[in-house]
Amino acid sequence: MRRREVLKAGLVGGAALAGLGKAQSGGSFSMTIVHVNDTHARIEPVNVSLSGQATPMGGVARRVALFDRLRATEPNPLFLHAGDVFQGTLYFNQYQGLADRYFMHREGIRVMALGNHEFDLGPEPLANFINGARFPVVSANTDVSREPRLAKVRPYAVLYVGGERVGVIGLTTPDTSIIANPGPTVRFTDPVPAAQNAINELLARGVNKIIILSHLGYLADLELARRIVGCQVIVGGHSHTLLGQFPHRELQPAGPYPTVVKNPEGKDVLVVQAWEWGKVVGVLRLTFDEKGLLTGYQGQPILVTPPLREDVFTNEAVRVYAIPIAALNAQVVAQTRVALDGERANVRRRETNLASLIADAMLWKTRSAGTVVALQNGGGVRATIPAGPITVGKVYEVLPFGNTLVVLDLKGSEIIAALENGVSQWEQSSGRFLSGVAGLRYTFDLSRPVGQRVTRVEVAAQGGFQPIDPNATYRTVVNSFIAAGGDGFTSLRDAKGFRSDTGFSDAESFMEYLRSLGTVEGVAGGRITILNEPRSQRWDGPFYVASPAQAVV
Repeated sequence: MRRREVLKAGLVGGAALAGLGKAQSGGSFSMTIVHVNDTHARIEPVNVSLSGQATPMGGVARRVALFDRLRATEPNPLFLHAGDVFQGTLYFNQYQGLADRYFMHREGIRVMALGNHEFDLGPEPLANFINGARFPVVSANTDVSREPRLAKVRPYAVLYVGGERVGVIGLTTPDTSIIANPGPTVRFTDPVPAAQNAINELLARGVNKIIILSHLGYLADLELARRIVGCQVIVGGHSHTLLGQFPHRELQPAGPYPTVVKNPEGKDVLVVQAWEWGKVVGVLRLTFDEKGLLTGYQGQPILVTPPLREDVFTNEAVRVYAIPIAALNAQVVAQTRVALDGERANVRRRETNLASLIADAMLWKTRSAGTVVALQNGGGVRATIPAGPITVGKVYEVLPFGNTLVVLDLKGSEIIAALENGVSQWEQSSGRFLSGVAGLRYTFDLSRPVGQRVTRVEVAAQGGFQPIDPNATYRTVVNSFIAAGGDGFTSLRDAKGFRSDTGFSDAESFMEYLRSLGTVEGVAGGRITILNEPRSQRWDGPFYVASPAQAVV
């Protein structure tokens, strides 16, 4: 059967999308997709400010209870995970995804997309995860034909939901080859033709209710929706995108839930995503006609916060899994011969050795992605590390927010704009001050007006430093908070070049770097110069210079 005939068989007829009503007669079918993505080993809740109040969000115990409720109340629920179970907390260090898998079984996950972080430790730990999973792990654009350990990865799964066959196609970001560790035996292909080919196969098999479970990112999903036919629902992940409407000022969604895009045939395609870490759960109610065309939809993510209750038995299981985590927190990862300064008054106004060391670690961790510049805001550095042993718990005191490392391509002018924003509220000791930089050095003049304070920026080059070129592109690593525009970093938020949230935890990356050093003798200084600093504000505190081998600039 030719492609045109396959598509015609699955797509002829049907009404335009409308608000979801009662299931209609004549072969209509209703189902509810319940989805999460990028949970990143967040088994316990995380504290988030909502309307100015510290609020626990997420956690598997609360999510299990919510899933049980939805299973009992929603028509034909289908529970999906859009990838990136691996990496992010000490639970991953200890269990390499197997604790997460246990709770995914309890949640009733039916299909999981393959995320880039599933490859962080190479194929073997991923194979261990997949081989014991009671759900299929899918990716149509991941070629594992030369990797027998991953033979269970399939392009798609066909499930029975409410007596109807539903096809779920997986997609994985092709950037996995450079931001993870898949090894030489796994290859990633263009997701658009891979998705279309899988759709065609399913339609040829008579499966006309098709969902794409994507780990490409929100913007890539929107582009995918504009280019494929035969599928009208994309459930996404990878970009940690919040969609929908919420009453809390701290939550800034990137678009509506669902976001509706026209495909080449002029039909609407629904694109959804559920932020990150299980802090929200997406609930998308759908009605299809007998030809597999959507005739209705309705949905909104649910905040996974109190008053939603926690499942008692799941909480007991979490306590058991948590026992080794306390010991991990006390583990010594390195030694430091010098105090590493994270005092609030210092990291928000000037270069400190701790902020610089964190920036060095960011650059070191993402070196395989080609990064040349790292930027760390002072507000993200929350404690000093005294001379002596550095423990896992101490690192999490320094970097407690669970940020991830985001790699993006910035023009020199965008880096300069970020530095200008960083020094714009110096007098107020704002957390936006970029006290940690690697791969560059800069000078700012406090006698000049805001927006014109940065007088010199130089980037590291072979044999020294050279002036930054406003028109050149520099691959840069920052934390996810400022990448999203936090602390006024609009030049980072709005940058149009390459962008990838690596999912690497800033704290975990810092610990890896510390382990690689073994002992911190000092940190290379001279990265930030302040001109015309008020005499009353000057500081002559210690700054410890490293040996060249420990200086990443």
